[in-house]
Amino acid sequence: CIACGYIFGVFCFQNTFVEWPAVPCHILLLLASALASLLAPTCLKHVGLWATWGVKCVAWAIDVAIVISGYRLMVRGPAYAHLGEGSLEGKTFVITGCNTGIGYETAKTLADAGATVVFACRSEDKALAAMKKIVEECAGQVQEEQLVFVPLDTSSFESVRRFAGLLDQMGHKPQSLILNAGVMLSNRSLSKDGLEMTMATNHFGHFLLVHQLLPGLLAAEGRGEKPRIVIVGSNMSYLHDRFDFRELEVVSGDEKAKQLYMEKPYELFRSYGQSKLANLHFTTELARRLQAKGSKIPVNQIHPGEVLTEVMRDMHPVIVKLNEIFRPVAMGFMKTPTQGAFCTLHVATDPALSTSDNITGAHFVRCSPAPLSRAGRDKQVAARLWDISENVTKETSVV
Repeated sequence: CIACGYIFGVFCFQNTFVEWPAVPCHILLLLASALASLLAPTCLKHVGLWATWGVKCVAWAIDVAIVISGYRLMVRGPAYAHLGEGSLEGKTFVITGCNTGIGYETAKTLADAGATVVFACRSEDKALAAMKKIVEECAGQVQEEQLVFVPLDTSSFESVRRFAGLLDQMGHKPQSLILNAGVMLSNRSLSKDGLEMTMATNHFGHFLLVHQLLPGLLAAEGRGEKPRIVIVGSNMSYLHDRFDFRELEVVSGDEKAKQLYMEKPYELFRSYGQSKLANLHFTTELARRLQAKGSKIPVNQIHPGEVLTEVMRDMHPVIVKLNEIFRPVAMGFMKTPTQGAFCTLHVATDPALSTSDNITGAHFVRCSPAPLSRAGRDKQVAARLWDISENVTKETSVV
């Protein structure tokens, strides 16, 4: 009963967030096994075998095995290939929002393998504390000079352009970008540039950042290096059958216009899902444009899964408190930040994914490409979003 409840509980919880765009055979088999474990005692009683302690112990052992398999297959999921010591030496990764959660674990693993990691974060104090923690936790494997802080707030175009300029002045030439920063806000708010804050942070800021750094990535490719662009998305984009262009409105400095905009209906998960659908359209369109230019830089998006991170820090205080109270229970249903970084690390480091010859413009779930939603496959919408993004950011693309 416990095994069946756990397996189906996890499955239903995950499907709330569209964890399984297509349910694989091994998960269907696990669900069938859990259902069989629920029916087994009744069937065994019917034939007179349940009274035997040996049979009960075997049944309980099977229940335990089902629960463990459920956690490993459904919650934790597959891991990336181990990165050998020094395997990434000489490579520079820019990671946005990596002072905590998935980004932190990604930065830690890459640095431990010898890479230089640029912490592109809003808070200098939090970034420096995270960098110090990595040096301590890696026990001599990571040197302080491998970790570099450069301030970046992806909700501000001014901050993005300043970041690109500082990175160039410091002489850092990144081989790969990992666009990890993101927010999930409980209330509607505006960025400095007059954009809805979730869309500004999760899409527009990263769109501008890529365009600021893309000439350097193309130059790196010309030198024989193999740069990559990895975008941390979400399966919540599957919840939307179309992209809503109304949320791309730029609100002027007029107070009345601001007030009218702020009074518009707002739903947290809808806003977040739309921003992640924008990420997916950006991924596919950038991949197409790079290929048309003759570049083999792969651009792929990943879904980290349901992860216990600080993404809920900006929600209503009651939700934040409930999250703290039920955190021990949630650990049985959600990934740790370390597990949440598995897919990012796989797409960012797997040799088979180093160029677009293998795959590009894909959405990875559990370290494997997943089918795109109908909305995500719409090339016309992706091209229109690209044009609007260029106009909003006032950035002319090199591709």
